[in-house]
Amino acid sequence: MPSNHSSLPQPLPFNSTGPYNFQPQPPGTESSVLPRPTLGERMTCIVNASITCISSPSSVTASRSSSSHSLAKRNRAFASTTTHSPQGSFYDSAAATATADATTSRARTAASQTQGSGHVRHHSRQDDLGAGERERGHDRLRLYVFGGFHQYTDAVNNDLYRLDVETMVWEKLIYTKGEPPSKRNDHSASLWGDDRIVIFGGSDERNQYCNDVHILNVRTLTWETPEVTGAIPIGRVKHSATIVDDKLYISGGCLDQEGVSQELLCLDLLTWEWDEPIDFVARYTHTLFEFRNKLFVYGGYNEEMDRTEVIAYMDLETNQVTRVSVSDEIAPNVAAQQFSQVCGRHLVVVISQGLRYELQKFTGGIWTLDLECFQWTKHDDWKILGENHTWHYFSMERDGDQFYLIGDNNESDEYFKQVLTIDMREYGSFQEPHVAIGQELGRLLQDQMALADFRILCTGTDAQANSVVQATDLSADYYPHSDASGDNDMMIDAQPLMVQRIRSQRQTPSSTRANSPQQESILCHKLILMARWPHFASMVQAGMLEAQTSTLTLPEPYETVKGFVEYLYTDSIEDMSTDTIADLLVMGSMYVMRRLVHLCSAALHQQIDIETVSRIYHRAGLSGQVGLRQRALKFMFRNYGPVSKTIGFRSLPKEALFDFWDSTPEGAVINVAV
Repeated sequence: MPSNHSSLPQPLPFNSTGPYNFQPQPPGTESSVLPRPTLGERMTCIVNASITCISSPSSVTASRSSSSHSLAKRNRAFASTTTHSPQGSFYDSAAATATADATTSRARTAASQTQGSGHVRHHSRQDDLGAGERERGHDRLRLYVFGGFHQYTDAVNNDLYRLDVETMVWEKLIYTKGEPPSKRNDHSASLWGDDRIVIFGGSDERNQYCNDVHILNVRTLTWETPEVTGAIPIGRVKHSATIVDDKLYISGGCLDQEGVSQELLCLDLLTWEWDEPIDFVARYTHTLFEFRNKLFVYGGYNEEMDRTEVIAYMDLETNQVTRVSVSDEIAPNVAAQQFSQVCGRHLVVVISQGLRYELQKFTGGIWTLDLECFQWTKHDDWKILGENHTWHYFSMERDGDQFYLIGDNNESDEYFKQVLTIDMREYGSFQEPHVAIGQELGRLLQDQMALADFRILCTGTDAQANSVVQATDLSADYYPHSDASGDNDMMIDAQPLMVQRIRSQRQTPSSTRANSPQQESILCHKLILMARWPHFASMVQAGMLEAQTSTLTLPEPYETVKGFVEYLYTDSIEDMSTDTIADLLVMGSMYVMRRLVHLCSAALHQQIDIETVSRIYHRAGLSGQVGLRQRALKFMFRNYGPVSKTIGFRSLPKEALFDFWDSTPEGAVINVAV
């Protein structure tokens, strides 16, 4: 039988000093950060352009001529960030966005460090990937620059440039497809997915404020202009933008003759429909970014044209706005030229030429703000950024840890001539890896059944469970409230009356799910059940028969138990049907599993419709979810006609129907069209 050992990971070579080889600092690497010069034509004195940082295949069509650069902000896609000159004039308002494959990002990081900060790293095969091998299929990091105007002639352009970060060569992309956006500056550019740039707003060559949307596919270099609908906003400049879950968010900006906007706009990029604006904070030339399902605004100017240190954020679920003022002696000077973007759980702020006006001395450097505790940390002073350099733009990879500053020597008109790379890992800021334990355990459930040591039998069906209806005291509250604060588990063979009633009443026929087969079994792993299911752990510790025979019988339908086991392994209910989630809501309440109850309730709030509302109403009542039950009731009252004709409604047990009728308002009438 042929050996398969070659496909296994090989151990690192062992030597006399231990199993790992320490890699000394490469020859020629300096102890300080050094900028790298760029090649190609120059974009002299171009300001207020946008920049987008994308990791894309090297097969992307190249242009015939080379050119320049431009940088500035970033979005999530990243946030749009504006900068200003040390003299206080508005300088560069641009949106920088970034994305990159994590592995190739690390390879690029290693290559770029040869003239960097002397960051000591372990050697890996990724470090051995030469440019030739990357050309044959690995992604390359590129910066895309669009628009802007000449600082001295005021000439506005709609030119598109690209910088290959590996070769440090700028090129002008002349040969694109489709109709490009009009000439503009002070617009936003946001990364959508891995290969599209969304352009919004800005000011054109007639100084008219734009409100149009354009898409650039960087793989095909094709421009598209979608037809948008909904509450189309008016044009604006110096706003900030970011993309979260296929939604483009626009914050603030300057409006034509209407001052500073305090609106948060949202465009659904799948339907191209604008939502109604939401009040947020009045701000412009600021940074907008997403962190843990909250939109944060940092820096910029308020409606009085004053720099502000107030950080504001909006919860994307509730739209609640919170303002935080962080008073700290080591906080960055708000009057200084700032570049800022989120990296992991930190907001990174770089001040390249800040002047403390009363002392006329440099106060620049690198700061990070911990977004979990709002605590500032200063890492380096302005000298790390180069004493004789002026940085006009910046960019950062979306999932990377490299902070790029773009500029040149002092007094130079070459705003894109040099690139300074700051490795944020040296300051303890990096993108935290995604939690993968749920996926890994999910694969264990799918692929490693040979290691299974426990079996769950499912004996229930929808129809069977619905036919067993115990008599209940209708004078009492039919729907018990779950005790989410208790820690005691309910035992299957010694169930309280509430659990018996829940199990007997919980199943109503589904219009979307067939009756489950009886005596279906699910193989699983006892150790995982014990770790994730407190009730099961109590059974094992008590030495019950089920633990000794490695078999547990549950009266729930197969699909419900299968979904429950999948949740135990993956900590997720994604891709489950509404019927299954509704049943899991009851199981979570029955076994006092508060996280499962919360996940199911949140999902069901979003899935109420004519066909599902009756089942959701029933399960919400059984699990004591008052808010969900009330929402379902209101929906049923407003849509009584179509709801009353569904299988789900007509199959409700009489206790649920009595509760529905008892909840009907006294003055309710049915309007019949004549």
